Amino acid sequence: MANILHVEDILGPNSGSLKGKTTRKTPEKVTINSCDELHDSLLDEHGNVTMAVDIMYINGIPFMMKTSKAIHFGTA
Repeated sequence: MANILHVEDILGPNSGSLKGKTTRKTPEKVTINSCDELHDSLLDEHGNVTMAVDIMYINGIPFMMKTSKAIHFGTA
């Protein structure tokens, strides 16, 4: 029994067990209040525009994916 405790002291906890028990925390929402780059006609028609942004990797190359919630316009 003492040998098992010494092994845990030397090598640390079982990493496979820790990976299965830890969870990802939800990141905080980022709010940017900048409407300088939007056309006036777009703001008149849709009001405030909410954008969702994420990074997607394809073959190790990062792409920034953006979509608007009200206009349903997406870019990569």
